[in-house]
This record gives sequence, structure tokens and C-alpha cells, in this order.
Amino acid sequence: MQYCGFRSVVGTMWAMADEDGQYLAEDFYKSILLSDEPGVPYYERSARALRDAVKNLRSKNVSLERWVNYVHYGA
Repeated sequence: MQYCGFRSVVGTMWAMADEDGQYLAEDFYKSILLSDEPGVPYYERSARALRDAVKNLRSKNVSLERWVNYVHYGA
């Protein structure tokens, strides 16, 4: 994806649990879109948004294998 021009990419290292997807996506997009950093491009907020979403997933006491596979590539 980065070779196609995307500055940052969020993905997983292996298949994720279906039940986690809706919560992770909701938390990720809330964090990235409702950020209190005006003027900061979305691609610069994506790593922080993924961290916030994974922290929320971890707070639900899911197993290590369910939250550790999410990755962010880029600047």
C-alpha cells in the first residue's frame, strides 16, 4: 500500500477475531477524526489512533493473541 502512495497503513499480522473488528474500527476512527490536534493530517494521527483503539481493546481483557497482531507502517 505504501508503494501506491499511502503515507501510513494499518493492518494485522494474522487473521483477527471477527468480534473485535467493529470495536477496533469504531475506536480507531473516533480517535483519528475527533482528535484535538487541528491542522495535523490524518496520516500523522493514524499511529496514535491505532494505539488508542488497541488500548481500549485490551481494557476489555481480551487475550494477547487478539490485540497484539495490529500494526502500523509509515510515518
